[in-house]
Amino acid sequence: MSALLRFFRYSGVALISAGSDWLFFSVLVTLAGAPHLSALMVARVIGGLVSFFANRSWTWGAHRPIALTQQGRRFLALYGFSYLSAIALFSGLVDGLGIAPYPGKLATDALCFVGNFIVMNAYVFHRRRGVSTIVGFFRSAFGRRQPDQS
Repeated sequence: MSALLRFFRYSGVALISAGSDWLFFSVLVTLAGAPHLSALMVARVIGGLVSFFANRSWTWGAHRPIALTQQGRRFLALYGFSYLSAIALFSGLVDGLGIAPYPGKLATDALCFVGNFIVMNAYVFHRRRGVSTIVGFFRSAFGRRQPDQS
């Protein structure tokens, strides 16, 4: 499957995941009166679960049962980093800069979107093993090109 098709599928899953995230965020803030940061933290967990299972199945077609634990560990590593980054960014935007919670959440989600795709494609659902996969991806994408030896 081409990277472009994966990106379009990832985008579709992201909309569904974001929809569940935003629904829980809105319900917790509006109906339950939860603090904005607490609501964000709970909503991102719900969105993360939707993202993992939908991306694993539809975007990357990773149906090998044995790979579930490996992919799960990789996803949790990415998710942990993304989760902490989102909390820090949201807190900085809303509490630090005084941006309203909903635009702050939108900005936070948008900034996490592309980075998560790159890591999922190059590492989480990739068949190769280890962190060297993602290092190799960035090296090939942003590293120096060797001159032609023709």
